[in-house]
Amino acid sequence: MQTTESPEVPVQKTGQPESVDQALAQLTELAELGHSVQQAYASQLKLTGQIAAAEWQLTGRSLTIAAALVVCFGAGMILLLGSFLAVLGYLLFQLSSSVAITATALLLLQFAVLFWCWRSLAYVLSQAGFSNTWRQLQLLLFRPQKEDKNADPTATD
Repeated sequence: MQTTESPEVPVQKTGQPESVDQALAQLTELAELGHSVQQAYASQLKLTGQIAAAEWQLTGRSLTIAAALVVCFGAGMILLLGSFLAVLGYLLFQLSSSVAITATALLLLQFAVLFWCWRSLAYVLSQAGFSNTWRQLQLLLFRPQKEDKNADPTATD
């Protein structure tokens, strides 16, 4: 009797085919990737909460400063600008001896100062908001928006 060993049959040491080992390795890798994505998502959500808290504090400060500016605006207009305009009006009237020229110059100066105060107040109020928090939430919950302004708005992705 002859014994022949066929070299084509691989000897399995573990009792499982190699494809099952590869599948288990890939599933393990997918589970690790899923866990890391979950951790990254949780940390991003935590950072978004921290940004919202910081913006809340900054908004509170901006609104406090805006309220103080409104009070200062009113008081300053009555006291400082009123006194300044009275002195300037007296000097202009002494130079021109014309009520119309004095009144027109004082009104233009008063409008210029009011416009400057209004723009300063608008700038301080523009600092109040949650733009960074909203941007982080958009990145977290939605796909990032394209920055290209020249793109066709009717085109689809």
